[in-house]
Amino acid sequence: MLLFILTVFVIFSGCVEENNATQSNESLDQDSANITPENLSSSAQSSEEENIPEIEVTSFSSIYMHDNTERVYEYIFSWDNVPGNESQSLISYLKNYTGIDWADNTQIVKTNDNETIRVFTSENSLELTLEDNKSQILTTIGSDSYHDSKKIKKENGKICVYRLEYEPGYNITEKYYAVYGLSIKNNGSNNLDFKLNELHVRDGNHMFNTTTIEPFSYTNEILSDLEKETKLEDTTLSPGQTINGSVIFQVNSSYNESFLLNYNKTPITSSSFIKSTEALRTAEQYDYSIVFGIPLFYSVNRDSFEPDIEEPPYIWSNWINRSRVEFFKTVYSDKKLKYSPNDIPQTEIVYALKVIPERNITSTIERYISYPESYPENHLMVVDDTGEELINKSVRALDKIVILKDQTYERHSGEKVDTPPMHFSNVTIVKISYWNYYGRPMANSMSIIDQDLILDDEKNIILARYHCGNFMG
Repeated sequence: MLLFILTVFVIFSGCVEENNATQSNESLDQDSANITPENLSSSAQSSEEENIPEIEVTSFSSIYMHDNTERVYEYIFSWDNVPGNESQSLISYLKNYTGIDWADNTQIVKTNDNETIRVFTSENSLELTLEDNKSQILTTIGSDSYHDSKKIKKENGKICVYRLEYEPGYNITEKYYAVYGLSIKNNGSNNLDFKLNELHVRDGNHMFNTTTIEPFSYTNEILSDLEKETKLEDTTLSPGQTINGSVIFQVNSSYNESFLLNYNKTPITSSSFIKSTEALRTAEQYDYSIVFGIPLFYSVNRDSFEPDIEEPPYIWSNWINRSRVEFFKTVYSDKKLKYSPNDIPQTEIVYALKVIPERNITSTIERYISYPESYPENHLMVVDDTGEELINKSVRALDKIVILKDQTYERHSGEKVDTPPMHFSNVTIVKISYWNYYGRPMANSMSIIDQDLILDDEKNIILARYHCGNFMG
């Protein structure tokens, strides 16, 4: 059974469950849906009011999640209380769930920076290390390191660690998230207290407060990147100080033109959302057979086929757009789950979009020789004119890099591709990431699709990266 790494709130030892988001299960919007005007441009909200910061939206992500997994989260220990009054809770977890039979009679120490807990005897040792902005734990035993299903979350000033168990059920749950990348500046002459709970998204009569993404799939590129981003927190900004980070809202639908981001009661407006909206719509509606030179569906025995919707789980897509997501929602719907309690298939879909508007960029594609040298790769790097890294991806043998040249697409897959730096002005970057799992142990299918697109002023795709992995087990 495939495990997800998930975020959760529970009430235990100072770790208090919170759920500020208004929730509603609705279908994905029609293809004609738009991003909110205030979301996708570099326009800022300024105010002469002393307690209102200048807020600029630097990126926007829309995330759809669909699954039938019923989850149970078990509290393990508070990081801050080990070593201390919760040391035995950690020892019990190591013995009962990880097979560390030498965990009794160990010593436990923590580094001064509070980042690593070491559990050891005279002959054995292991380390637990906080990683990715304290979002997950790396376990190291001897020379082996790995991330497992432990999940952590800071609640009420404490870092809490949980264990997850889950089973597939009959009901499909759908969740939608809107994630804003923000730059926040104090233009006043006095210190400014930024309060995270003053940020809201309004959609008609609904108001959504900040939250965290739940569940979380480590196999989705966009979600993995978002997990590593700095999350905005309450802070005091001195005059002229700027902070950057992301904030998450659980909303009622995928991106919607009626979304309105507010700080307190002040709308965060945007001056040029139309171009970004059109770029996103182009990316969601595009027929990627044209760009990537591959058919829509994948078959083990044929290059292309029209799948029978009644024959999951062996239905795969070579690329993804909005209509394909709607198709797979139908394939993996509630009506496909009417089996006996001991034979319910697991179904999971994660569809994520991220838009970075109006950037001047430089892209390079270089041949990269990994170890061993029999596995050469191309490498795509995209940075903006401030040096911020926007794309940094290896392109393996079966992946593709596509470049628009002389009104046609040059497709590269596997062969050596070295290009001089290419400079583009005022482009929009759209990232699309899709994850799907359906089935049972020994009878399942899994798809991982990632598409990075660079669009010019005319909404032409001028450069693209593509990765697709379809698996069955």
